[in-house]
Amino acid sequence: MKGMLSGLAWCVLALAAPVRAADVQSAGPIKDPKRLDHEIATQAAKVKELQTGVERQESLTHQNDAKLKQQDQAIAELQQQLKALKAAPPGNAHP
Repeated sequence: MKGMLSGLAWCVLALAAPVRAADVQSAGPIKDPKRLDHEIATQAAKVKELQTGVERQESLTHQNDAKLKQQDQAIAELQQQLKALKAAPPGNAHP
């Protein structure tokens, strides 16, 4: 699952790059070093935000996976109990 979410983040970045490049080209080359540094910092912040989102989703996925495993175990135990009750002779039933 982690690979899928990381792949998703990379796909978003890959799809956004041509759009961003078109925006930069239409605005013309950035000649001001301060503006270039600002653009780089802005893009780095966006990447960091995306990475944080992916990490958050991965954490939630792991938590949900653990809950599902616990539920699966509880279901298996209940099924065993039900099977044992069905197999017990009718005279052994508790009132």
